[in-house]
Amino acid sequence: MREGENNNLFQVNLKGMIALLSEHIYSNPNTFVRELLQNCTDAITALRNIDEEYAGRIDVFLREDGSMVFQDNGIGLKEEEVYRFLTIIGESSKRETPDANDFIGRFGIGLLSCFVVTNEITVESRSAMGKQPVRWCGKVDGTYQTTLPEEEWPIGSRVILVPKKEWTHLFEYETFKKILRNYGQILPYSIYLHHQDEEELVNTPSPVWLDSKATRNELLEHGKKVFQSSALDAFRIHTENGKVNGVFYILPFRTQFSTGNSHKVYLKRMLLSENDCNLLPSWAFFIRCLVNADGLVSTASRESFVNNDLLKDTRKEIGVAIKEYLKRLVENDRETFNRILDVHFFHIKAIASEDNELLRLFIDYLPFETSKGTRSFGNIRSTESTIRYTRNLEDFRQVRRIAGAQGWMIVNAAYTFDESLLKKASLLFPELTLEAVSPARILEQFTEVVATEEHKTFEKQASELLKSFGCICRLKHFTPVDTPVIFVAEEKETQTKAANNPLLGVLGSITTQKQIPPTLTFNADNEMIQMLLRIKSDNKLFKHIVHILYVQALMQGRYPVNNEEMNLFNRSLCELMSAKMNDFINFLN
Repeated sequence: MREGENNNLFQVNLKGMIALLSEHIYSNPNTFVRELLQNCTDAITALRNIDEEYAGRIDVFLREDGSMVFQDNGIGLKEEEVYRFLTIIGESSKRETPDANDFIGRFGIGLLSCFVVTNEITVESRSAMGKQPVRWCGKVDGTYQTTLPEEEWPIGSRVILVPKKEWTHLFEYETFKKILRNYGQILPYSIYLHHQDEEELVNTPSPVWLDSKATRNELLEHGKKVFQSSALDAFRIHTENGKVNGVFYILPFRTQFSTGNSHKVYLKRMLLSENDCNLLPSWAFFIRCLVNADGLVSTASRESFVNNDLLKDTRKEIGVAIKEYLKRLVENDRETFNRILDVHFFHIKAIASEDNELLRLFIDYLPFETSKGTRSFGNIRSTESTIRYTRNLEDFRQVRRIAGAQGWMIVNAAYTFDESLLKKASLLFPELTLEAVSPARILEQFTEVVATEEHKTFEKQASELLKSFGCICRLKHFTPVDTPVIFVAEEKETQTKAANNPLLGVLGSITTQKQIPPTLTFNADNEMIQMLLRIKSDNKLFKHIVHILYVQALMQGRYPVNNEEMNLFNRSLCELMSAKMNDFINFLN
């Protein structure tokens, strides 16, 4: 050490450290049950690694005085191990051992979770490797005391807690049994709860869902009990990465990508979480997990998995397994696949859009909304050599009726994945032509009228009446003839998008795409429009009818109608009614 240098140790506030760990990392007051169960299980596992025939068990006592005892017949602790592992935060007996992967815990801080519900922890233990019992008593202020009792104790350990007043309700029999069962339901060693001289087995060391011989019906029935909900189907999952085993259930209802589902994820048979812990691919929101992972690593709080390469590889393997399951259904169980498709077509579209092999397998069964009702893609391509589609819902609503009169089927590709699926499918089937259509595209198909002076005057005067709304008027022939007018406003939509996106506005200024102004197209074959053509343009009746038809076209096209346009509609309607009433009065006179 050079002159002037100091070699001081960091100072640790033990009381503050205990508060930090127990109140923040272990903020859920129920967590102490999980940590005590984990310690008992690991202690028994350590002894079974020495003697495979050893029968382990865990006993939990709820005493009349309100205290609680967790007891196991595991390997126990020697005096020096008590000093090392109970008085040094972060030190663990399991981390560096050859069989470390057999243990649930490895951080050496779990016991501190008990300080959430108690002010004092007593540990009594006798090691299988020695005869001397040892008692350790730690307090929430960071102090502890170790003694060596003279009496004979059986091999194993027990933890004694006296609850704080605010947490006594957690130690009531029914409440505590529910917590104990929730965490330890499938632990491999029997757990007995003792209360008022009665003993009850609270776990199932050999659950049906981990039994490779269980039938699909048995798995479905078990899942219904666990999740309080039926499932469309159930299938087994096994991965080499992460050693994940269990059952995936297909939800019986539709879900959104942002919706979180209820799961049961176990780590070495201890409940880890009721979310999927990032095991599922992002598109698999139609699946509910009931799984156990023996090869993954938990975070320090033991509420999720460490997000490392192993977890990513496990997730990829799970994704492949889900796709293989769906593939088997398509090939061998079409009835079940159709039931799943009816409910979860959106998620299956998501899978198909990212996997070309599954796209080929699924595409003909995927449903699409069309102007002729919902059709499967297989049905669409069997009847249409040109698949016409709209990119947004507003366009679809406008063109579907008119397109039908032209003999066209229009696909609504406004939904997520639909347009990309159509484009990918057109590559799979070269005989198909894919064509995006819009109201403007439909207008281009309408037949021009003979440009007489009368027609030119009509268009000019009608356009002048709607000039303040930025709308021009055109007269064309189109079907169906019972539709008097159609309004199209592509330019208005583009301007709105540009206003919300400055970059799009700049790009729009240099685009070569042709834009049309808001256009009201009159149907020259419609009886009402033919009558309107015979009315002189300087007649008030002409003005009112044009205004009414304009607002009517806006509403039919589901365009927003502002106050000015609504007032125009009401005034024109009132004027027409007033004029008609005057004519009637004059007739009576």
